[in-house]
Amino acid sequence: MKYIYPKLLFICLAFAIYCNNKSDETKDQSNLGQTNRYSLLVQRGAFHFDSFKIVKNKISHIPGISSNFETATYNENSQTFLDSLQTLGFFKKLEAQGFWNLKTHYGSETSCNSQLIVTLTTNGKSKTVICDDYQTDCPELIKYIEKKVVELEGNDLKRIYLPG
Repeated sequence: MKYIYPKLLFICLAFAIYCNNKSDETKDQSNLGQTNRYSLLVQRGAFHFDSFKIVKNKISHIPGISSNFETATYNENSQTFLDSLQTLGFFKKLEAQGFWNLKTHYGSETSCNSQLIVTLTTNGKSKTVICDDYQTDCPELIKYIEKKVVELEGNDLKRIYLPG
């Protein structure tokens, strides 16, 4: 009889540990599922005409059709894997800072433009924001998005040529 209680205690402890680990896995799967529902496409105009796409835990750089830069990384497709939680945090930050409240088009009075187009998609909801000139007539949030995707991609693909 005195050996039954330690065995029972051991079984209860093992079950509690198993259940605790299972809930952490469920949380991780839930966060991963949330990340899977988002995608972001950033398209740059002017002399770049390239784009960046973030889905799940990956960012891709797609160069423009006629990319012919001296620096090879601007001319090549690339893929960089990201931390899913970091990516989800980025998407949530965009929403919290009012992405869905932005206008769909920001025009420009200048003749030499460097266009920036950002499309965010989640849960069947999608919005595209077009800035005719990202330098002068573009909301700070859209400028931040371009800067952040360049940082996340990791090859320092900042705009090197601008009109005007």
